[in-house]
Amino acid sequence: MSRTAPPRPPRRRGHTSHRLGRALLLAGAVAVAGCQRIVDVTGTVLLDGKPVKGVIVVFDPPSTDQPRGVASTDENGVYRLRRLGPGSKPGVPAGSYTVKVMSDMDNPGGGRIPEKYYRDSPLARDVTGPSPHTYDIELSTK
Repeated sequence: MSRTAPPRPPRRRGHTSHRLGRALLLAGAVAVAGCQRIVDVTGTVLLDGKPVKGVIVVFDPPSTDQPRGVASTDENGVYRLRRLGPGSKPGVPAGSYTVKVMSDMDNPGGGRIPEKYYRDSPLARDVTGPSPHTYDIELSTK
């Protein structure tokens, strides 16, 4: 006794293309959501009006799923942010950040920054606009 397979339902025209279209639309939406505009951020750290060498600058995002921007200042107090994470690339995603500045304990010749600028920093910055974005950080010992 041989069994025959049940007949296939008629093929609906365009069914596969609708599924493919939806998949492409979803993939495009995910790609756009994952794309963030990266802004190159540079500036000078000044303490009481003078450039500060060898300190660490941190741009802390409000969300833990965004990368931090970190830099250290050169001998002229100039910094350029790099994203923490694999590859440590220049710049940070556009957005709002709390800015922290701290002494680098591994650099004995670096500047000494008052604790208020890294514990509960009053500094904030919206990173927008064209790259490079210049943000000079003015600190005071008073």
